[in-house]
Amino acid sequence: MNWLFPLYLAGAAAIIAPILLHLRRRPPQDRVEFSSLLFLDAQTPVPVSKRRLENWLLLLLRCLALILLALMFARPFVQNESTASASPNHATLIVLDRSASMRRADLWKQAVAEAEKQLKAAKLTDRIALAVFDRDLTTVWGFEEDRNTPANRVTAAQSRLADLTPTWSATQLDRALIAAVPSFDSSTATLKKRIHLITDLQEGTHLDALRTIAWPAELTLKVHRIDPATNDNFSMALAAREENGSTDALIRIRLSNTRDSALRDFTLAWKDAPKTDTITAQIPPGASRILTAPPNSTNATTLNLSGDTFDFDNRIFIAPPQPRSVRIHLLGKDATRDEASAPLYYLARALQPTDTLAPLLTADEKLPAQAPDVLFIVGDAPAAGLRDYVERGGFLVTVPSDATLLKAVTGLDLTVAPDTDDEYRMLANVKTEHPLLKPFADPKLRDFTKLRFWKHRLIEFKKPQSSLETLASFDNGHPAILSGRIGKGTLIVLASGWHPGDSQFALSTKFVPLLYGWLAAAGFSHDPAATLLVGDTLPFDATQTHTITDPENKTHTLKPGETFTATGIGLHKVQSPAHTQVVAVNLPPDEGRVLPLEPQKLAEYGIKLASASDTAATSETTDQRLTATDTEQRQNLWWWFLILLLAVLLLETAIAGRSRHSVPAQTA
Repeated sequence: MNWLFPLYLAGAAAIIAPILLHLRRRPPQDRVEFSSLLFLDAQTPVPVSKRRLENWLLLLLRCLALILLALMFARPFVQNESTASASPNHATLIVLDRSASMRRADLWKQAVAEAEKQLKAAKLTDRIALAVFDRDLTTVWGFEEDRNTPANRVTAAQSRLADLTPTWSATQLDRALIAAVPSFDSSTATLKKRIHLITDLQEGTHLDALRTIAWPAELTLKVHRIDPATNDNFSMALAAREENGSTDALIRIRLSNTRDSALRDFTLAWKDAPKTDTITAQIPPGASRILTAPPNSTNATTLNLSGDTFDFDNRIFIAPPQPRSVRIHLLGKDATRDEASAPLYYLARALQPTDTLAPLLTADEKLPAQAPDVLFIVGDAPAAGLRDYVERGGFLVTVPSDATLLKAVTGLDLTVAPDTDDEYRMLANVKTEHPLLKPFADPKLRDFTKLRFWKHRLIEFKKPQSSLETLASFDNGHPAILSGRIGKGTLIVLASGWHPGDSQFALSTKFVPLLYGWLAAAGFSHDPAATLLVGDTLPFDATQTHTITDPENKTHTLKPGETFTATGIGLHKVQSPAHTQVVAVNLPPDEGRVLPLEPQKLAEYGIKLASASDTAATSETTDQRLTATDTEQRQNLWWWFLILLLAVLLLETAIAGRSRHSVPAQTA
C-alpha cells in the first residue's frame, strides 16, 4: 500500500482525544431534590487515577473513525509490478571532464563530488554509466556492469574515480559527446535517456565536430558547470623557433591575458636563470602579444611564466639542439676535395651541418671498415661487397662508366655506354611525386629547364625488368635517374654526374635540396624538430625497436610497427639502436582559454538541453508524483475508506444513543 499524501497519516494520532474523554468521566451535574437525605448512604467520589474504561466498544468505534478519516485523506493506492514498471526510470550517463584546464584550483575535486552526488541520487531501478573525457571518452562504469550489479555502483565508481586525475590533454568535448551517444545500449531502450555533463566548459573547448551529427531527439543533456573562484589567468604558447645551431636560438612566445582580468604584471624566465636574464612587463586584460624569450645562459629547456594563480599553462619546453650524425663516403681520392672540377668538391660544400643533421663526409678509394650510411660512387669502382652493402640497408648513389658495377649490384642484363651525340641533354620528364624527389613536390621548384647535361650515359636493358624505376628521363627518352630497392637498401643510378665536367647540376639550386632529400629517404631528415602537443604521435622510424622515457621517467619499449602518443608535457627521450633524440611536448594552447561558456552555446549545435527544453525530465520528484497521482486516480481506493467510515459513524451513533437513554433500575 502506498499513499499519495502520507502526511495526513499523522492525523491518526487524534485517536488520543476519545481515549482521554472516556477517562475523564465527570460526575453527574443534575441535582434532584429529596425531602430528606437521612436514609441515603454517603459515597466518596472515585479518584481519577482509579477510573476505568467501561464502554470499550464505543471507544473503539470512535478511534476507528478517526483512523479511517486519516487514511482516506492520505489517498491510498496499490503499486503493483505493472505500475512499478511504468515509473519514469532513467538511463543516465555521467560524463566528467578531466582535461588539463581541470587542474585549476579545486575544479577536479568539485567535479568528482558532483559526479558522486549524481550517482547517489539515482534510483536502484535506474541505469547509470560513468565516463571521463579529454581528447577521447573513457568508460569508468558501464551500463552493462550497472545492470548486473546496480547495488555496487556508488562504491565501485567512487573507488575508480579516486584513481583518476586530470590529464594534460585538450578538451575535445565534441568527440566525447559524439562517442557518448552510441554508449546507450539495448538495456536502456525503454528508459528516458540523459547525459549529465560535468565540466568547466571553458572557451578552449572543441565543439566544431558536433556539426557533423544529428543529436537524438530522445536524449537530453544537463550541464553542470564547475567554476573556480577567479578566471584571472596568463597563458603562453610557442609561436616560432628559429634554429641557428646553438643554444641561442630565437624563441618567440605568444602571451595572453584573460578578459576582465585583475592581473597585469608577469615575469618570463628560463628555469634557474639569473635575475638579469628575466623579462618583467605588463599585459592588459584581453590582450595577446608576441614576445622574444629572454637569453638562455643556463642552456635550460623550460621557459617559465609567473604572475598568476594557475600555473598549469605557464611552461614551455624546448628540446636542445641535437644534430644527428650521418656518415657519407665517396669512393675516390680525398685529395680532390679542393679541386673545383671534382665531384667531391661539390659534395663537401653542399653537405653542411644543420641544427638537426651533421653530415660527416669522407673519401677513399676503398670502402671504410664501418659501412657508411650513404655511399657515392662516380666512375669505376670495385664491385665486391656492394650488393651485400645495399641488401643490408645501405644507400648507394652511383654514376657508372660501364655496366660492371650495376650488373653486380642488380643482377640485371644491361649495357652502359657514353652518348656519342655532341648535343647537350635536358630533363624532359621528372616524377616529382616520388619520395626520392620529395623536395621538388612544390610546384615552384619543378622548373628543370635551365639544367644542361654535357656528358651522359645510355643505360639500356636487354630484357624487360621492373626492379629499377625511371625517376627522370632526358629529352631523347633515355633514363636520367633510375632507382630501385635491393634487399633492405636503396640504389640510385645517375646517367650524368653533378660536377661541371658532366652537367650544370652542382651549380644549380636543385643540387642541395636533392642531396638532403636523399638523406631524408635514407632515414636522416634535416627538417627541424616539430612542435609537438599532448596527444600527438612522437616522430620516429616505426620499423625499428624504440625505448621511450617520458617526463615522469617511466620507460616504454616499443616493437617495430608500434607508435607512441604523448600524454604528458615535458621532454621525451627516444632511443633506437642507431639514434637517440629528445622531443619536447607542450600543452595544447587552447587549454589556456579558461573563460567559461554558457551552456546555451551547446544548443546552437542542435543538442537538446534539459534545462531549456525538458524541465519536467530534470525533476525526479515531479516524475514520481505524476505517476503516483495517475495510479491513485485510476484506483480511487479512498471511496472504500469513506464508505467504511460512514458505517462506523452510524454504528457509533446508535450505540452512544442507547447508552445515554438506558437508566438502571432503582430498588426501594
